[in-house]
Amino acid sequence: MASTCCWYETRIPEPLMKNIIEDLDSVNENIFIKSKVNPNKPNLQNNIRKSQHCWIPSSYWIGGFLWHYIMNANKDNFLYDISHIEQDMIQYTQYNKGDYYSWHTDMDICDINEPNQLVRKLSFTLQLTNDDEYTGGDLEFADFDDSTQRFTVPKSRGTVIVFDSRTPHRVSPIKSGVRKSLVGWVVGPRWK
Repeated sequence: MASTCCWYETRIPEPLMKNIIEDLDSVNENIFIKSKVNPNKPNLQNNIRKSQHCWIPSSYWIGGFLWHYIMNANKDNFLYDISHIEQDMIQYTQYNKGDYYSWHTDMDICDINEPNQLVRKLSFTLQLTNDDEYTGGDLEFADFDDSTQRFTVPKSRGTVIVFDSRTPHRVSPIKSGVRKSLVGWVVGPRWK
């Protein structure tokens, strides 16, 4: 039976991780925006998500690195019909003290409106921050059938997490420090 979530502790060499973060941190802070779940419904925002993010193209070299792990996870576990990273963009997200993302899914059947619409099938995260640089900020998942059954994925820097976009998950509130990650969604044709 396939799992709804899998992860790889990539052991990216520390100099390379520092290079990734330096590249991302050189982004002009003015392009960061407050994260919103649905820009068309602004009244829902503060009780669901509090963080900031900006976008980087998936053609940035780290996109190819992530695609390797996404394809491995899909081949070994999911076997979904997928095509590419949504909008060819990856979200660089920062959670500061007090920030969070409440329980949610990245795609649900009710989100599909058009017959030929591509749907999010897999979601992914690359953990950029050392786990000793912040407290809280756990990425937690709930079981499809029993939401009381929950688990937390590893927080070690360089961990790539790939999961079914329909899986309920959250980022618990940050108690101290800053949590940085790259996040994205892989799309494919509608479910059959």
